[in-house]
Amino acid sequence: MMTERANKPDYVLLATVGVLVAVGLVMVYSASFVEAFTLQGNQYYYLLRQMVGAGLGMVGLLVVQRIHYSFWRRYSVHLMAIALVLLFLVLILPASMTEVNNSRSWIRFGQGGVFGLISIQPTEFTKLAIIVYFADWLSRRSDKLGNVTYGLIPFAVMLGLVCGLVMLEPDLGTTVVLVVIAGVVYFAAGANVWHVIGAAGLGGIAFWLLINVAGFRNYRIEAFKDPWKYYDTFGFQPIHALYALGSGGIFGMGLGHGRQKFQWLPQAYTDTIFAIVGEELGLFGTLAVLGAFGLIAYRGYKIAGRAPSPFAALVAVGITTWICFQALINIAVTTSLIPFTGLTLPFLSYGSSSLMASMVGIGILLNISRHITSRQVEETPNGPIIRRRPNSNLLDTLALWRRNWRARLSSVGGSRRARRRW
Repeated sequence: MMTERANKPDYVLLATVGVLVAVGLVMVYSASFVEAFTLQGNQYYYLLRQMVGAGLGMVGLLVVQRIHYSFWRRYSVHLMAIALVLLFLVLILPASMTEVNNSRSWIRFGQGGVFGLISIQPTEFTKLAIIVYFADWLSRRSDKLGNVTYGLIPFAVMLGLVCGLVMLEPDLGTTVVLVVIAGVVYFAAGANVWHVIGAAGLGGIAFWLLINVAGFRNYRIEAFKDPWKYYDTFGFQPIHALYALGSGGIFGMGLGHGRQKFQWLPQAYTDTIFAIVGEELGLFGTLAVLGAFGLIAYRGYKIAGRAPSPFAALVAVGITTWICFQALINIAVTTSLIPFTGLTLPFLSYGSSSLMASMVGIGILLNISRHITSRQVEETPNGPIIRRRPNSNLLDTLALWRRNWRARLSSVGGSRRARRRW
């Protein structure tokens, strides 16, 4: 029997996130003060609101990292139910409370002012809910994952329900993130690779139908192909994002000295804040941001590889994938590698819901890091032998997932001895 012992949280991960949040506050102010003064009459309007989100997010992170990760497993169904209710409310509440830029993605209260208008974006918290729910669901029935009827179909139905509600907003970018998060967690749980490939193929066909048959967000695809042809409309934003990145050079124009935020680059402090980072901090600044998210990925997947239980491991995989994949998509969008999606850059972009949800997710990841195992159990004819687990690097962790993951997950719900072990 292996017992858990609370360790110190992963301070490298915590410090990395803290630095990103601090840099994000600086960049939000730098990218937004022109629009804030022009539209709101207060150059600190967006900064003050983001500081409130950062403060609440930090409190949430510190509280959550003290709560044992198993707490979330007990309420996984409740979290998913709350997420579904919020997604449904977004669609039925008056447009004046939910609609921004032709997308019904928010629930807003209040009448304005710096702190008078309160808004939440349910899809941001849905990402965390779906990770906890599927981590619990998959770890309980890992021995049935190879069965299409009991594994793939129920998984696809629940994921389709969530994504269907998100698509009705409509929000294609968040839908893609949700599908990738769920797919990676499903794969990490030991699912049949052919099932994953088949599901990915069906998802690709559905995406193609949405673009080419239903015409969903087709204008962004056309602008991606030839932004100059649509300069006055849908190509304006990607072109000026590239202008910002290109004008920054190696060392940047200096903090606060960027030009594109002067009402040239739309949503400079939200979707395209990475372009402002490149313009004002240069190539070094953008590489530092990329390095920070790379470090989060390394630490997060390392925590997953040494997690004390299959549920904890899947939650760690899901949270790390969520943060890093969304960052990758945002950066790819800003550099015109893919069409615009409207996703924020975690910890840096303006948006309290995104910031708070991401920081709470990191708090859960930090709690799992406090319970990582330093010993491993080997079964022998004479009984279990507990050995100290050697220090592992990322490549060892990746190999461990695909070599031993199915056996680890199948122990859940199996023999009594296996249940006591985890």
